[in-house]
Amino acid sequence: MAQDTAVKRGHKIPVPSNYRNAAKYVQIAKEEKRNIMPLLEQDKHFRAGRTVVGRVLNNMPIIDLIYNELDLATKEPRIKQWLAKVMIAEVLFGNGRLVGNSRPVESMKVYVDEMHMLLDRHMKDIKKNEEKFKEPRFVRINTNVLNLEGAKHLLAEEQWNLVEEIFPNYQSFLERVKELRNDEYMEDFHFPDMLVFPYEAKWYWSRAQHLHGKFLLQNKACLLPTYLLKPPKKSVVLDMCAAPGLKTTHLASLMKNKGRIYAVERDHTRYTQLCKLVSPYGVIKTIHSDCLKVTHEQVPGVQYILIDPSCSGSGMLQRQLVPEEVDEQRLYKLAGLQYKLLMHALNNFPDVRRIVYSTCSVYVQENEEVVQSVLRHTAHFRLLDARKELGKEWLNVGSPKYRDIGERCLYAKTVDDLTIGMFVAVFERCPEGVENKIYLEHEKQKQSYERCMQKWQRNEQMEQKSKMTEENTVQEPNEEHEGEQEEVQVEKQTSKKRKKARIEENMVEEKKDLLRNEQMEQKPKMTEENTVQEPNEEQEGEQEEVQVEKQTSKKRKKARIEENMVEEEKEQKEAKEKSAFKKRKEKS
Repeated sequence: MAQDTAVKRGHKIPVPSNYRNAAKYVQIAKEEKRNIMPLLEQDKHFRAGRTVVGRVLNNMPIIDLIYNELDLATKEPRIKQWLAKVMIAEVLFGNGRLVGNSRPVESMKVYVDEMHMLLDRHMKDIKKNEEKFKEPRFVRINTNVLNLEGAKHLLAEEQWNLVEEIFPNYQSFLERVKELRNDEYMEDFHFPDMLVFPYEAKWYWSRAQHLHGKFLLQNKACLLPTYLLKPPKKSVVLDMCAAPGLKTTHLASLMKNKGRIYAVERDHTRYTQLCKLVSPYGVIKTIHSDCLKVTHEQVPGVQYILIDPSCSGSGMLQRQLVPEEVDEQRLYKLAGLQYKLLMHALNNFPDVRRIVYSTCSVYVQENEEVVQSVLRHTAHFRLLDARKELGKEWLNVGSPKYRDIGERCLYAKTVDDLTIGMFVAVFERCPEGVENKIYLEHEKQKQSYERCMQKWQRNEQMEQKSKMTEENTVQEPNEEHEGEQEEVQVEKQTSKKRKKARIEENMVEEKKDLLRNEQMEQKPKMTEENTVQEPNEEQEGEQEEVQVEKQTSKKRKKARIEENMVEEEKEQKEAKEKSAFKKRKEKS
């Protein structure tokens, strides 16, 4: 009863710790691009860690495909993707079943049959690809402790038979590699310290602990950058992205363990792993730092720099067997970091003679495009022909789309070279008085572009000015006309007011004159009625005064009329002058 209740309330049952811990470490490995094996070794509570996590990481391309085709991100949004991928790995590549009754486990059990169906379909494609290509096992001799003859003697004791054939060209060598029997091995066509074993030998080398230290398991393509750097004995070398350290130790072997190699690593776990691997080599000095912050003073006298930065890893074999979707945004970010690293190496170490840039990517965004961007902004370094520098026949170069760049870079390709995918470019400081051709061409183009831009800007400015003048010539008369109309209206109103005021004044004056005349006329009558009639001389005098007053009143009236006429003439004259000025302005 209690068990049934627990199943019904499965969301309260915890996910098995093995699944949870594996999901945590897989997430660190994929998102942070870290080597999680040292972390697993330190985790005493997760004893099955290496097995469970390794199972997921080794099959990640096909697990990603199945996760996407099941559309679990949409159908099961509560299950985190890394936990879901761990459970897919358990079903398909582990014990074949899921343990526990937690809600995520119960949800994933529904898809078990569909997982197997999808795996069968994809495995057919993978088997077809594997039949086309069986990766040989490349082994490098640690020449610091063992020479070629000593290596041959040890391998003879282990019942390995050396193929002692001379090959006229690289292609015939590759054909013979494909035909190696299970007990045969060959010396490499290009590198004297590299041996080639058949595909089946990987099981032997995974168990040959007694040969540890004398031989190193390293893909042939990884030797291209170190051989092309060519540091002589007693030189000073900087390995900017050194961990895990295989390329660093190979540089030490090429230099006969004489000189100085600065090995830089930023990540703490990877740095610890680097220190462990390079500890037998006295020539190597490790630096725990971001290589972009490493200065010339920290690594004095550096003459050779190897840059093998973080990349998409699209050249790795498993990623080529199962097709992946290209994450353009991630490629853009990686290319930005790679450009910064390469520019830092080219511009901040004055004694540097040669720089080798390599990636295990097959995408031009991380390869030719990064090289092109750097050369366009660097005058004092040029790109060497890597195939000539290698000194022996090589099949694949870069894209012809990138003129003077693609043909000078090398590609190792899985199908053609039987290696992982690898890109390599070699830079060398220009001799005194010589500048990088690509930089000069880019500068000319830039100057031409700048001149075109300046010309275009000048034309734009001229067009804008002409448009503005046209708009102003159209708009200004209207504005002036409106302003003049307003002035005329105001002037008319003021003249009307003045005229009205003058008329009112005239009316007041006329009224006053009339009143005075009436008073003058009434005065003699009143004197006649109230007083005795005076002598005729006085009457005559008063009549004369009245007449004089009338005449003066008429004169004042006439003078006011004349004043009004003068005022009107002035106003008309002013209006004519304003209209004439306006016409002259319009013409100008």
